[in-house]
Amino acid sequence: MIAREQLFERSKVKLDEAPPTLQQDLIEALRVGFISIFVMLAVGFLLSGVIGPLFALGSVEETVTDVLTRLALLALPFVAYIAAASVARNYTASDTPRALLLAFVSTIVMFVVISAGQYALNYGVFAPRPSLQMTLSQTEAGIRVDAIVPGGAADTAGLNVGDVITAIRRDEVDLPALNLRLGQAEEDDPLRLRFIRGDEEMQETARVAIVADKQVGALLPSFVFALVFTAVILFLPGNWAPYIALVGLMTPLLVGYFWVIVATFSFRTEGLIPLDGNDNFGGFTLENWESIFVGNIAGLEFNIWPILLTSLAIAVIMTIVVLLVSSMAGYALSRMNFPGRRFFLSFTLILHGFPAITLLIPIFIVLLRMGDLPIIGDLIGFNTAGGIAMVMVAFQLPLGVWLMKGFFDNIPWDMERSALIDGASRFRTYWEILLPQIRPGLLALGIFAFIGGWNAYIIPKTYSIGSGVSNLPVFLNELIDETAPVDWNQVAAVGLFQLIPIFIFFIFAQEYLLNIYAGGTKGSS
Repeated sequence: MIAREQLFERSKVKLDEAPPTLQQDLIEALRVGFISIFVMLAVGFLLSGVIGPLFALGSVEETVTDVLTRLALLALPFVAYIAAASVARNYTASDTPRALLLAFVSTIVMFVVISAGQYALNYGVFAPRPSLQMTLSQTEAGIRVDAIVPGGAADTAGLNVGDVITAIRRDEVDLPALNLRLGQAEEDDPLRLRFIRGDEEMQETARVAIVADKQVGALLPSFVFALVFTAVILFLPGNWAPYIALVGLMTPLLVGYFWVIVATFSFRTEGLIPLDGNDNFGGFTLENWESIFVGNIAGLEFNIWPILLTSLAIAVIMTIVVLLVSSMAGYALSRMNFPGRRFFLSFTLILHGFPAITLLIPIFIVLLRMGDLPIIGDLIGFNTAGGIAMVMVAFQLPLGVWLMKGFFDNIPWDMERSALIDGASRFRTYWEILLPQIRPGLLALGIFAFIGGWNAYIIPKTYSIGSGVSNLPVFLNELIDETAPVDWNQVAAVGLFQLIPIFIFFIFAQEYLLNIYAGGTKGSS
């Protein structure tokens, strides 16, 4: 009782206590903002300075730590602005001018500090970038050289002020295309520039240099964006924040899907912009879809229907077998006690964690031997849809058994006891009483199994020869050649064509998936 009274006394607002001044609030906003900066820097250092070198010690080449480090540094200023604005949000409703002043001053201070750090470390807008060390402008005749850095890449190559660049080798080029080419180049890469000097056409090879161009004026767009971002955070309704964060995290995925859809219905794309044959906006077409059903993509002749049926057969067989075996095994493990039950559960968990790729060779030998069996060898042997589906079922079953056991564990015993007392057999109780109670779980496992079978690549690619049992992912990989030009718009059309069944499956099943924890009955012991 005394502790409760003391807690109440500490939580009461003292009427004689003065509210914090603007200076105190500013110090608090800067404090939480700089703490956020240090946390993000610590995350970046942990990824690049600790985890990355540990991978390097094992001679493992990976880019995940580098990508995560760049994402942490990219998010650093935004996290700091959000943290500082959280202090100013306390005054948004009662004192809006104070909230704006507090948010903007703290943002400006942190922007200056972050920009100074980027300037000192040659990062962000001050990072070194590929350059030919000359100033250019676009004219009707071509790209005019307005200025050249003495001793720079362009000067060393022999270009002069007033030269008009018209092409790289034989490919005509304009200023945006040249800047794009430079952005993709590395240090010392050669660019064979064709240009006009006076009335004479000439060619010179300029080698790309990496230059740190520290122009403070480049910070102006970032400064304006920081203030706008802070204002949005300041007046953003609190219940919107999770959705905005979710959309922000999913932006790369959403952009990827948007590009696939745009590329599917366009002649070609420049980023996310559809273009026609003359590089103008537009070029919408259905030829990419037509090429799928006609059976000719980039000179590769095929019949999409057998490939589609093979994918469907693998996915359906895998789904049915996984659901049937997993539900029966899960019921037995949940409701029955038998010798070796605990060992079997542990063994299935080990099987689920075992790297599947290490089993490719022994499974290949097993499928070859099974192909020699009479009658069923032609159905489940090597280079058959049944054999591929059986291998994928074996990899999916450990997860399915554990998932089904968890759902059966959540069903009260009262329902099963009532059915058994009324004379129902174990199988009838399992089939008619318990299975309807875990319908959302069955649907979830069925979707996972179907998607796994529909999108499978390694196993069908390994255990099939030719196009007889090729599924859509294997066929999609055949469209991508390292030595021949690839029509990415047609590849995108095949990829979107492969996604259609998944979309249909989800549209009709989402209601059950949202009720995945609704199994069992209420009020039962």
